[in-house]
This record gives sequence, C-alpha cells and structure tokens, in this order.
Amino acid sequence: MSTSLLFDADVAATELGRKRRAAMPVEAQIVDSYLLARSDGDREHMRLLRRNASALDPDLLAELDGIDDPARFDYPAAA
Repeated sequence: MSTSLLFDADVAATELGRKRRAAMPVEAQIVDSYLLARSDGDREHMRLLRRNASALDPDLLAELDGIDDPARFDYPAAA
C-alpha cells in the first residue's frame, strides 16, 4: 500500500483531511471516494460514483476502469 494512501487514511477523519478534500478538484474527489468504497467493498457506492464519473468525463470513467482492472492497462514499456 502506498504511503499516500496510508496518510489519507490517517487524516480522513480530521479537520486537516476535510480541508484537503475541499481543495481537491471534483474528479480527484471521485477517484478518492471510489478507492475508499472499493477498499470497503461498497459496490453500491462504487456504482454511484461511476455514474457521476461518466456524466463528468468519459476519461474519468476509464480511469476508474483502470483501478478495477490494472492489468487491462498494463502495457509493456517502450524500448
């Protein structure tokens, strides 16, 4: 697990965490919420976030697809 995810989990319930999320762009908030819902196994929340993402930007929906299936976007590096 990355250090930033651990840090996010530590400050999520603090005033610092609330201020940090308020300063995030909407797209980043959706990805952040999606990661949290995915780690909690909350499929309903994930579905709602995907619907919001598709209304905002199809590329954001593709990013969420990459989170669900990282191998789908795992291309070999160019030489």
